[in-house]
Amino acid sequence: MRVELALLCNDKLLGRGNVLVTPTEGTDDLGVFKASHKLAGESAIIVLSDFAEGVALRKSTLDMPIHESGDWESIDLAGYTLAFRCRLDA
Repeated sequence: MRVELALLCNDKLLGRGNVLVTPTEGTDDLGVFKASHKLAGESAIIVLSDFAEGVALRKSTLDMPIHESGDWESIDLAGYTLAFRCRLDA
């Protein structure tokens, strides 16, 4: 599953990138944070860490069902917004 991630603060884009989540664990540096990822059963486990200086986040673990997003989805992370879009084209 390919997951496009975007981190925003007050609607300002801080960073954006995508990861290819497979059964093999991997880590991608997306500039403003690192994303470690692995498929685990019916979910993609994505751990966001090593946030850039000035970003008041430490670590966040996402347990994301494997799915195709119809549009951007988002969650609140301690005052930041993590937007994401999932694709099954991987």
